[in-house]
Amino acid sequence: MARVLVVEDDANNLDVASRIIRASGHEALVASDGVAGLELARVERPDAILVDLLLPRMDGWSLTRSLRSEGWASAIPIIAVSALALPSDRARAIEAGCDDFVSKPFAPAELRAILTRYFPGGPAAHTPARDGAAPARGQQPTPLGRVLIVDDEVANVELLARRLEAIGCQTQVASSGERAIALARTEQPDLILLDVMMPGIDGWQTCRRLKSQPETAEIPVIFVTARDRSDDVSKGFEVGGIDYITKPIEPMELAARVRSAIFTKRLQDELRRTNVDLHRLEQSRKELIGMLGHDIRNLANSVVAFMQLVRMGQLEPGRHEFDELLRLSESNISELLRMVNALLDVYKMEEGKLEAMPQVIGLAALAERSLAQVAPEALAKGIELDTTLPADASVFVDDALIVRVLTNLLANAVKHTPSGGKVRIESAPDESLERSVVVRVVDTGPGISENDAPHIFDRFYQGAGRSRGGTGLGLAFCKLAVELHGGTISVANPGKPGAVVQFTLPAAQRTPAKA
Repeated sequence: MARVLVVEDDANNLDVASRIIRASGHEALVASDGVAGLELARVERPDAILVDLLLPRMDGWSLTRSLRSEGWASAIPIIAVSALALPSDRARAIEAGCDDFVSKPFAPAELRAILTRYFPGGPAAHTPARDGAAPARGQQPTPLGRVLIVDDEVANVELLARRLEAIGCQTQVASSGERAIALARTEQPDLILLDVMMPGIDGWQTCRRLKSQPETAEIPVIFVTARDRSDDVSKGFEVGGIDYITKPIEPMELAARVRSAIFTKRLQDELRRTNVDLHRLEQSRKELIGMLGHDIRNLANSVVAFMQLVRMGQLEPGRHEFDELLRLSESNISELLRMVNALLDVYKMEEGKLEAMPQVIGLAALAERSLAQVAPEALAKGIELDTTLPADASVFVDDALIVRVLTNLLANAVKHTPSGGKVRIESAPDESLERSVVVRVVDTGPGISENDAPHIFDRFYQGAGRSRGGTGLGLAFCKLAVELHGGTISVANPGKPGAVVQFTLPAAQRTPAKA
């Protein structure tokens, strides 16, 4: 949790900003004039400051300059918040030492984005010590980012490196465009500071090549050069640069632009990852619709065909074929119900609409109920079902949910176990977690591959290590239901024959936690 000081003379703006800061999981400190803000900052030493520029007693520019002259505040984020919207006002704020600028009136989402930019770890992020002391031995501060400096002038490189390292960046150096491209490919920096006039290919050509290659196209480039004509600036953006800093470099401007570029890249990277995940999920949904239609049609057709044969008198009770097809129909109907229940329950649990109502119950009794539900499928394949659960083991669970967890795991094991195999439920005390029980479902099938093991509990996941099929929802339900009870579930022996899926449940002696 970060401690954010708001220096604002308008009571309404002060209240709004404080509410947004607290809603984001941080602590808000407040002051209503510049002098009070400076005194409070020196006493409390906050992690960030939001400062209005037009303040009574001491304006925001003077307050920022005073803070920047003090060692403890030389690197903390200071964000100017003002109704002054001219470029010159923004430039004066940056010149005074502000890292960012927010125009009034600001939207809550805008302020939350600012907080996320400077505190990407959220409320759980570590707050630096108030006295500005160095991290404890063994702790290393998280770097702001890795920056590649590309310049053929040694003095420029050293100056930039010192200033970047002072704000927490890790730096690498390249003295030519060719070397910069090679380093960018292998090291994947978070940002490139690129000079224009260099031997060999110049900065414009270097940037074009970086943006033309998939491996480096997403790395932001800021041009740092003495060429400040408007056509030079325009060309820098045309070839793919995101910003332009002219020499001689103002330290606070450099810090603000570098921070902004790195945080923007992180947000864009996260957006791209989310987009890929959403695309994958949508593709899985499409596959699921087709697969569900195919599976439901096949299962239903089998039951309908059996009933039609009975109605037409071609099958009569007592005949071997009648008993065999009846067991198959029971198995198909059970599978249909599991598919529908898993689909409904996964969405209920993800929306927080499904709650556990735990009670003390014997573990063996839960297992017997689950074994009875998968017995028809096991009998049809000639698979032996067994349990070695102790009769006196009790757990504190919602029995309906855990029976369905066991049923899903057993049905999955039966499905992937060859005819004549075995499926067993066993348990043991959990030595790593006090007053918990480990339950294992063990089969004699081909096992679960190391590639599939981390993902088989994801929604819609269709593993390749064992035969494909099913909705990919049954195991997702198992994970959500076990976690609802405070437990974990995993594959205990990935890559080995005979799958072992284990999960933990609270023992009956455990005091139940509030849901």
